[in-house]
Amino acid sequence: MKNLNSKNYNNTVVQSAGNLTGSSETIRQLSSLKNNERGRSLAWFNSWLAGIVDGDGNFDLRKLNKRIILKAIRIKIHVRDVRIVTTIQNTLHFGRIRYDKNNPYCTYIISTQEHMRQMISLINGLIRLKVDSFKKACAFLDITFKPADYTLKPLDPYFAGIIDSDGTILFNYKGNRIECVLELKLNEFSKKLNFDFVVPNYSPSVYYVRNGGIKFTYQRVNQMIFLYEYFMKNRLFCSMKFYRISKIKYFLTIRHYQKYPRDSLEFRIYSSFLVDFIKYQNPKWPRVPFVKNLIIDKEIVQK
Repeated sequence: MKNLNSKNYNNTVVQSAGNLTGSSETIRQLSSLKNNERGRSLAWFNSWLAGIVDGDGNFDLRKLNKRIILKAIRIKIHVRDVRIVTTIQNTLHFGRIRYDKNNPYCTYIISTQEHMRQMISLINGLIRLKVDSFKKACAFLDITFKPADYTLKPLDPYFAGIIDSDGTILFNYKGNRIECVLELKLNEFSKKLNFDFVVPNYSPSVYYVRNGGIKFTYQRVNQMIFLYEYFMKNRLFCSMKFYRISKIKYFLTIRHYQKYPRDSLEFRIYSSFLVDFIKYQNPKWPRVPFVKNLIIDKEIVQK
């Protein structure tokens, strides 16, 4: 594994969420403010949605009579993260969600040309990874493809979308830190991604991974608070990931308790925090290697 930005790295065990009344001028100002907020919200949603599509989206392209057609656009997520697709459906007001009771996944599906055209128009100029299939979808719908800027601007919601879909929020016990990791297949598009500015004051370490991937890792203790601040402004709709991110601020106040004696109150507080961190929506938490280092109260096991 080659580190592009940092010379030091180690392989360590880690755990990978009314009616308006008043003067016409007041109404006009409130209406203007409401429209501005709606505009900002739409721009936020479009960028976040592009990140979701680049991560978990699929353009169902078929060949028919020597022509490439777009049959459907799909976003497939684990049932644990169903809020992602319900948020998309509730915002767009079209598409359907299919749930297979024999499969722990939900799929959001858009299959009419009118709705596919609307969705593609919203994320055109924001897709960075699934470019080849997106171009073909644009061609089928007679939409002019717009290339995206691969250097994300500060606080760009696209990053939240790609973390919601493909990212991991984990705890590195050896490093005693909460990390955010995004691993993608290495190709001509992923290697152009530049996340240096999207989280203000915190650029990731970037690695080439032996399995043919590229990994972006936020793993510096002193910058953890900046990761927390980014996701408080660009919240995650994967509950597990957001829950873990929300714990960063408190963790920074008790992080040093890891070095206290095992029989101390401080280490018990530290252990309680970690068990809560890894247990949330994670039925396999007892198998996490560093659990053996912690003090686990009987009440926690029984919950």
